[in-house]
Amino acid sequence: MENYLTPILAGFFAGFVVAVPVGPVNLTVINQALRRGFGTAFLIGIGAMCAETVYASLMLWGHASILDAPRVVLAMRIIAVVVIGAMGLRYLLFKSAKVGDSEVAAQKLDERWHHPRSFFLGFALTISNLMLVVVWATLVTLLYAHEWVVPTLVSRLLCALGVLGGGSTWFLLLAFFVSRAHRRVKDQTLTILVRCCGVLFLGFAGWLAWKLFRQ
Repeated sequence: MENYLTPILAGFFAGFVVAVPVGPVNLTVINQALRRGFGTAFLIGIGAMCAETVYASLMLWGHASILDAPRVVLAMRIIAVVVIGAMGLRYLLFKSAKVGDSEVAAQKLDERWHHPRSFFLGFALTISNLMLVVVWATLVTLLYAHEWVVPTLVSRLLCALGVLGGGSTWFLLLAFFVSRAHRRVKDQTLTILVRCCGVLFLGFAGWLAWKLFRQ
């Protein structure tokens, strides 16, 4: 009997983790939550996660054909460890100055849209980030390699729904708490958050490497 819980939980975790690191989307959500309240900010986050889900779905439907080769699966697991470890190191070394750079990029795109529809602003911010193709290709490779997702229609759909739900949960929490804060979120707070993500990524990469060498 097919497992329905694992793919949706795997997608939820992946969607949540990918949504957390600070960048133009998160800073736009924070700015809008402070300026216009919860509703506008949350819609931006939903738009961003719909774009994330598009990338995740494309990767989910594109990897099934390479799973029959054991050497390819082994190579994918190794690449996943390296990429996730590199992402963790990058987040761990994140500096407060980069928050300002991301905020400028977010404000420029926000100004380019006159009275933007929040959902489409979030979608545009995310779909234009082609690095997400690499991120989701790595994550989906990992999910398939460990059989948390299997190449069936139901498993893929549940994983994609999990991605949408996980990221949306992050943006729900972010928009809600920032809109209640009534003050500017400090750069140091965002930096600590990103570095905590780095620790989690490095820990996850270490666990995957341990599982890999045990086999």
